[in-house]
Amino acid sequence: MVPDENARAYAESSAPAREELNGPTLHATDEMRRLATPWPVAIARAKLLASTPLPPGLILDPACGSATQLSALCTLLNRPGLGVELSGAAAPLAAINLERSSIWSSGNWTETSRILWGDGTKAESILQTYHQSIGATTTIALLHIDPARPQDAQQHTLEEMQPRLDHLLASWAPFLPREPALILDLSPRLSDVQRMEVDDLVSSIWNDIPSTWQWMTQGRGRIDRLSLWVGPAADSNSHRLARLSANGELSLLSGTSENSVVGEPQIEVGNYLTIVDPSLVASGLTESWRNLAVKESPSDWLKLTGRRPTFISSEALPDINEVRDFIQISGEIVETAPEVSFETLSVLAAIAHTANLSNLKLRCRIDPDLQPKLQSALDRELKGFGSSSTAAQGFLTEAGEGYVICRQA
Repeated sequence: MVPDENARAYAESSAPAREELNGPTLHATDEMRRLATPWPVAIARAKLLASTPLPPGLILDPACGSATQLSALCTLLNRPGLGVELSGAAAPLAAINLERSSIWSSGNWTETSRILWGDGTKAESILQTYHQSIGATTTIALLHIDPARPQDAQQHTLEEMQPRLDHLLASWAPFLPREPALILDLSPRLSDVQRMEVDDLVSSIWNDIPSTWQWMTQGRGRIDRLSLWVGPAADSNSHRLARLSANGELSLLSGTSENSVVGEPQIEVGNYLTIVDPSLVASGLTESWRNLAVKESPSDWLKLTGRRPTFISSEALPDINEVRDFIQISGEIVETAPEVSFETLSVLAAIAHTANLSNLKLRCRIDPDLQPKLQSALDRELKGFGSSSTAAQGFLTEAGEGYVICRQA
């Protein structure tokens, strides 16, 4: 499918183009936008391949949807793209989006880029059609797959993906290099058992090919993307956690999965307490992070479950991206504290004032309906003491069996 005036008119009437954040103007229906990878995420993921020595050839996406990720990969790698889309309503939008992205990036890859309407598992016929269309033969440098998954499903089996991952990989394997570069986008809710199934599937076709599981978070304590990077696209480690900031910068933490153990350290004033992003636990990289955060000083995990995994150390943590970007909040313990209630707010405010804290944010388990009322009341109590120009910010959280007040680092 090559964009023409009819396709452009259809795209504009069925899904008016919108300018992406720091990106091209792309077509997609509201439903497609809900499911598609946002442009800032797509381009950030593509940047991870900027220095990867991919073999010659095109970027293939046999379940391309609106082609946002395919467009980002073609833009960053300056290579032609071949996308396949089963939906006849979506395929023209994908074709126009590839064209728009090429113009936006001043790329020279659009002439031999194509979107085909059909079944992405029909590898041989897809390549024949593509080669006839461009009047030449070419190889595949990278295969990107983001199969459709059941909408609003909290859990699903691998067989419920469309197209099925096993059928897709088996179909394309004969047309890929001996050690192909693959990116498999999967549900962030995939269980450890299901990830092992995917590993086994890839290994059954390509034996001991290198692979890296990547978890991506944009904060808010959740995993937004889970993907398997294979062959030349893989990292040197088996696990990678990517933190995408609001300005589009990526922080990467790589390592191997290790089990962390919750300890029972003595909680003392002067220790440093850190609440980390739960993505560290989800990715299995808590010990890789810990090895960067502390070298030889005493440290221990206080909690490894829930929204606030908690870490304690004898020294402040280093201000480096791989450590800082996976921290929710960190600070020096200045005092122990009673349990949070309306009856104890005056005591908490007095402790905070004595420690020269201008505010005290509640970072502990509280009924969600009660939390804003308690926080507002505590803020009023603190205002009654006044504050100095040198006052610091503080927070209160659980530590072991009790509570502590910390001066934010």
